[in-house]
Amino acid sequence: MKLKKSDKEGLFKNIFIGYFILLLHVFLLAGIAIFVVFIKGVFSYLPWIMGGAALLLLFIGWLLYRRMQKSSSQISDMLSNAHMQDRNIEVSLLGGLAAFKINARQNTDLLLDNRGSETDSNTRLIETESDRAERKMFQLDDMLEKGLITKEEFEKARQTIIQE
Repeated sequence: MKLKKSDKEGLFKNIFIGYFILLLHVFLLAGIAIFVVFIKGVFSYLPWIMGGAALLLLFIGWLLYRRMQKSSSQISDMLSNAHMQDRNIEVSLLGGLAAFKINARQNTDLLLDNRGSETDSNTRLIETESDRAERKMFQLDDMLEKGLITKEEFEKARQTIIQE
């Protein structure tokens, strides 16, 4: 039997593809074996790995705690400065990852009731339900006088406040 040149090339290509597929299977089995050995090693040493990670996290937490203690004394020194009194301050930690705002101190010498008159500094104002309703009614009345709402809107809002 005599083969043509084109048949010889096709046969060679098919044998080459067969060997290539066989070689890929060998690599696949070797990769699976390496993966199994690696996973077995990870599982046998997993308690040590987890313990090391926990110690690393504790050490990082301790470093952050020391840094915050050092920074808090610096912050309290800055806030006690006379130039910083009655100012709002925003503090950023960890490069802006965490931030908080310190509001200015309120002047507690003079307390104002809901009509704007000064009261005794020893008096503490706690708004009750009736005080809240009265304050809302005053606000509604002011809005009506300024022309911000109509008479119908005023009556509707007044009924809502009364029903609360």
